[in-house]
Amino acid sequence: MKRRFLWLIILVLMMSLAACGKEQTAGEGNNVSGDLAEEESPEHSYAARKPVSCADFTSKIIRLGEYKGLSAVRTVVEITDEDVEREIREIKKQYGQLTEVDRPAEMGDVVLIDYIGYVDGETIEALQGTGDELELGSGRFVPGFEEQLVGVQSGTECEINLTFPEDYYEEVAGKDVRFQVKVECISSYEVENWESGFIRENLQYEDEVQLRASIREELEHSAEADADAALEYELVKALLAGSEFDVQQPDVEAYIDEIVSEYEMYAAIYQMSLEEYLKSFQMTEEQLRDLCRESADFRVRMVLALQAVASEEELEVTEEECQVKVHELAEEYGYSDPAAVEAVYSREVLKEQMRQERALTFIVENAVIS
Repeated sequence: MKRRFLWLIILVLMMSLAACGKEQTAGEGNNVSGDLAEEESPEHSYAARKPVSCADFTSKIIRLGEYKGLSAVRTVVEITDEDVEREIREIKKQYGQLTEVDRPAEMGDVVLIDYIGYVDGETIEALQGTGDELELGSGRFVPGFEEQLVGVQSGTECEINLTFPEDYYEEVAGKDVRFQVKVECISSYEVENWESGFIRENLQYEDEVQLRASIREELEHSAEADADAALEYELVKALLAGSEFDVQQPDVEAYIDEIVSEYEMYAAIYQMSLEEYLKSFQMTEEQLRDLCRESADFRVRMVLALQAVASEEELEVTEEECQVKVHELAEEYGYSDPAAVEAVYSREVLKEQMRQERALTFIVENAVIS
């Protein structure tokens, strides 16, 4: 079973950041507009932060819980025809031209709408919009809104009724909202000669059948990888629940700093300051740090526990194995000189992560999985 230890770390982080975009208006998404900058702006340059090393921890593991025979369920999400269709729509969006169509709206179409929402007969500015281009299926509007526009016709009006999630902003959280929507026009991404030559010439597939088969295979591969990551996460949670730690806040803050540094990198790509970038998520740096605190604490405990398992099982990493890893990372990230990898990841940090990967593999291989 192939593992990606990084996926587990990303999954832990995502658990904390899942709420980042919830406080938005009915028509606001979490996107940062504009094209990616080719070069960083001098005003918003980014300096990479050195990875956190557990050798610098002041936190300690007091008692390591049982790590053999842990139980977990491995669940693989089934890939549906709609999943494949969604990927086809993305391809057409990339290569196609937005063209007005005379038919009922479908997922993936772009509808031009005016709307006004009412809560108990009253409306607020956040529930109103004029001339808004909405791609159905984008998830930009409140859950349930876009789905109810499937099947509408251009030039018609419709009513949409839904209940806002509890974690939306205060004025509408958990409340029933009635929207009056006018559909001005419907457009679709159309690709010229899609079936008669475009697929073969531009995507290197014989036809749409072969393209769809390839997409399904890739999605199924990703689903298997996601199932592995989720399984590892559940096993680590079980290990941590049975262990005892003395966690020191400076170590937690170090991981939070690492996460904030990642966001600084994203901001620099868009030639923005961190403050400007986080505004697109309606969030401040302080709020980001608070959101990440739980996952950072988890990271400290996870690293301590996996290092302890590695020590118990004598899972060591040789210099030769570390060197192979350096070259693999250089190739993966496009560095011609492996020394560039070591400029970011020291040998000791790489060895720490490799030991943790091996400890995690050991835990999975000795788990009871259903």
